[in-house]
Amino acid sequence: MHHLIQKVSLLLLTCPVMVVGQTVKGNYSPLPLKDLSSFESSSANWSVQGNISILPAGAAKVKTQNGEGVLLGNAGNALTTKLKASDLRLYAEFNVSPGAEGSLILPGGQKVRISDSSKQQGSASASTSGYVGQFPTQNAAKAPGLWQTIELSYDASVPNLANSARLNSLALNGVTVLETVYLPNSKTTGDGQPISLEVTKGSIAFRNIGYQLLASRKPLALANLNYKVYSDKWDSKEYSKIDHEGKSAILTQEVTNGMREFHLVYEGDLDVTEAGEYIFTTIYSGPVFSLDVDGKSIIAAGESTSQESHTGSVNLSQGKHQFKIHYSRFPWRQPALGLRVEKAGIRPYDLHVLSSLPEPEPKPYISVTPDMRPEMVRSFILLNGEKYKRTHCISVGSPDGWNYTVDLNRGALIQAWRGKFADVTEMWYERGEPQLLFPAGLKVHVSGRSSLAVLDDAGKAWPDSSNINFLGYKINAQGYPVFRYAIGSATVSDALTSGGSSLSRTFTVEGNANGPLYSLLASGKQIVEIEKGLYQVDDRYYVQTDKKVKVIIRPVGEVKELILPVSGTTSYSMFW
Repeated sequence: MHHLIQKVSLLLLTCPVMVVGQTVKGNYSPLPLKDLSSFESSSANWSVQGNISILPAGAAKVKTQNGEGVLLGNAGNALTTKLKASDLRLYAEFNVSPGAEGSLILPGGQKVRISDSSKQQGSASASTSGYVGQFPTQNAAKAPGLWQTIELSYDASVPNLANSARLNSLALNGVTVLETVYLPNSKTTGDGQPISLEVTKGSIAFRNIGYQLLASRKPLALANLNYKVYSDKWDSKEYSKIDHEGKSAILTQEVTNGMREFHLVYEGDLDVTEAGEYIFTTIYSGPVFSLDVDGKSIIAAGESTSQESHTGSVNLSQGKHQFKIHYSRFPWRQPALGLRVEKAGIRPYDLHVLSSLPEPEPKPYISVTPDMRPEMVRSFILLNGEKYKRTHCISVGSPDGWNYTVDLNRGALIQAWRGKFADVTEMWYERGEPQLLFPAGLKVHVSGRSSLAVLDDAGKAWPDSSNINFLGYKINAQGYPVFRYAIGSATVSDALTSGGSSLSRTFTVEGNANGPLYSLLASGKQIVEIEKGLYQVDDRYYVQTDKKVKVIIRPVGEVKELILPVSGTTSYSMFW
């Protein structure tokens, strides 16, 4: 069975799954990639493919499959879009070959660097993906062969600052690496200029390219505003004590006349002149905020202590739509209520009056940075898609930027990341009530389940919570913790350390585990053995094992699992 699964995996590598259509994020308009008709005159170094496959190292050629949806560029002439833009948001996915270098050229002529920079150590530099006249705050690039994302917001001109553009933000693989960077313009962008793609070394592929051209019109407005102010306690689940009510021409929390605690309810109309998908963002401080449109909940948010933002979207037809807002104030914090709206093709704008959202109290960014030796932080962790915090977690950061979190209750490696270590603001600022640690770099989700389990046979379902007892940990000579677990009558030591270019893990088993012991290395929609002992898990990360070990890729429902027999001393590594 194992050999059959391996053959199927190799077949998928040789004949990758066809990319059907394009999946562009959010309300971006797609740049069609059925052929090269979206671009000005092209050259032989550019082509449209159905899919591509790239190995993370070596000089192997990019494997391609006929079809549409993937734009592949080799070193040579730049490719220029027929689309012309000035102010815009841009989103794209890209994949680089080992050693590749290239650029995304903005309407003003500024170049955003795209390169194979995943193995660069230390701080980001001019040779790092995301460089555009200023060094990125960190290196958030993935390894070659993994699809990556870039998302940016750009103004082609800046009021009262001639011949200048502004990069409002640039995120690489979900990590913001640049904000508010002023750049010189090399082109006049009044009537719009094209975007170009350039490859100067190796190969770079692009897919799911989306854009938003940002106009300043305002197709949605508030009308017929009525409000009621209730004097019930701030934490009341129900409220009935009306203090006062009235009509307002604007959206503002100031109609409460300085009350220390209140519930404020607005009702009125959304006057929509352009049909389409609208995204609402609320910025507030208080225990409750909710927005309903035509009786449907769009945003329902809980406590916000420092003007955090929450978003929701709704498709609106032209005409009037009823809305309702409920906002409550913390008696010990300054009230703050804001509501922002955006739509494809328009610049986000505020629906509230400026004074309703005063400048928030400064909130520091508190981080932990490993210096000479690894750092360890105990905290709660909340994983995406989970309702409850994991309460017995330890996060370990290395000086060379390979970091991870282990759930000690389950003996589970739940997440790993590369780059900056830990954002502990929600743990150490003021009361630190959430006690949550957030990875500060490029994160990959590994698994929420135990890393070790006894299976009677390799086809048995992985247990939700293995029979693992945490025995504590010791600190090795390099400063890394070595975790110890009891499984049956066996004791397993679990050492996770940085190997410089990867995160290495070694299990050492003493005693009898009362059955065959396995480790769950990965779970994902696609797990492919791309060469002997090297496995690609979706577009998240690679797993490297000893070529002599019989690793098992097995289907489990709609996903696949990668499991490794564990005995004596067993090791593997991860990188991305």
